[in-house]
Amino acid sequence: MAFQPRVCGEDLYHHIYAWGNDRHPVFRRDYHYRYYLSLLEKYSRRFEIDVIAYALMEWHIHLFIHDLDNNISEFMMKFHGEYAQYFNRNAGQVGHVFGERFNNKIVQASEYGMWLSRYIHLQAVKAGLVETPRQYDWTSYHAYIGLDSCRFIKPGLILNQFGEDDDKHRRYEEFVLGNDDGPIDWDKKTTITYRIDYIVNSLCREMAIEKSALMNPGGYKQKANRHQIIKTLHAKYNFKPSQIAHALNMTRPTISVIIASDK
Repeated sequence: MAFQPRVCGEDLYHHIYAWGNDRHPVFRRDYHYRYYLSLLEKYSRRFEIDVIAYALMEWHIHLFIHDLDNNISEFMMKFHGEYAQYFNRNAGQVGHVFGERFNNKIVQASEYGMWLSRYIHLQAVKAGLVETPRQYDWTSYHAYIGLDSCRFIKPGLILNQFGEDDDKHRRYEEFVLGNDDGPIDWDKKTTITYRIDYIVNSLCREMAIEKSALMNPGGYKQKANRHQIIKTLHAKYNFKPSQIAHALNMTRPTISVIIASDK
């Protein structure tokens, strides 16, 4: 498939990640990181995006956000567009800074949010840059453990799961430094993080097709749309043929044939 529709909608939590073009750096100096954060604050306020956690790495970025009004696409286009112009101007180069349109996963924040925040805050440790997340400047971790003012970061969704007293910062740090990596492999592009029915509805909106046409397609065009959605559900979100068949009121063998087809 040349194009995979993006899952989006109101009142959704997203894990966003983007890499530099051809894995080239997106940050080269400390002031690049600072400018990126200033733009993150600027555009998150403009588009009513709550930034829950972030990690800025030399070659890539991770953001955990809450999109209140289905603004994610415009938010990222404006935000990364302005940063790319700044970076190219400052570095004396031309061309793309980020190598592809950003990736996003929908997250069930109440179940997986704390694990996603841990994954994000451990990026520099996993990369071998530091021994502990305290030693890395370019994440929201310091706000979570009470060493920095929150500024525009909104960690309450996560920290409140560790109590409402001042000791929650210590408990969160112990959680991050623990050995349990949680129920989800966040590195997998196919991680299931939301209900299949919601994803189907979102894909229909993204492709501007009626759900009724998806369930009962008439003609080649509508069948092609259904095939595209089935392949997206399987390849991008790792839903099994049986799950897709149940959601679309189809048979499992039919779903398997569509997934295996080249069209």
